[in-house]
Amino acid sequence: MISHSQYIDQIYHFKGAWDVPSFCGLKIIEKIDKTIVIATELYDSNPGSSVTSRVDKLATELINKYNINHEKLIFIEHNPDRKSSLEFFKETFDRVNFEWDGTKLMNPSWERLSLEKVNDLINLH
Repeated sequence: MISHSQYIDQIYHFKGAWDVPSFCGLKIIEKIDKTIVIATELYDSNPGSSVTSRVDKLATELINKYNINHEKLIFIEHNPDRKSSLEFFKETFDRVNFEWDGTKLMNPSWERLSLEKVNDLINLH
């Protein structure tokens, strides 16, 4: 468990589809009333599966590994700006909501967040 005054900021390795080694950027911010997990897609640096394609399995792995209460989880998928004029390559943040089946997170749904909303969630209030 992470104390409420600490956070994790690292490259996280996980098994992708067909057990292909995959990785993402990972930030975990433990607050008193919630745990914010931000998984950042690393695009060309990642040889394996994307965060999006494995999001339910990745989130379940993280709550088990870091002893995160699934009811307090705020999981954010971050796609950094790819420096293109195309709109779909711009930076995005999506809160991923899950259903809990008693042992794992499943049925993800994505909700777009602004950078300001992400900052509000992270700020110590």
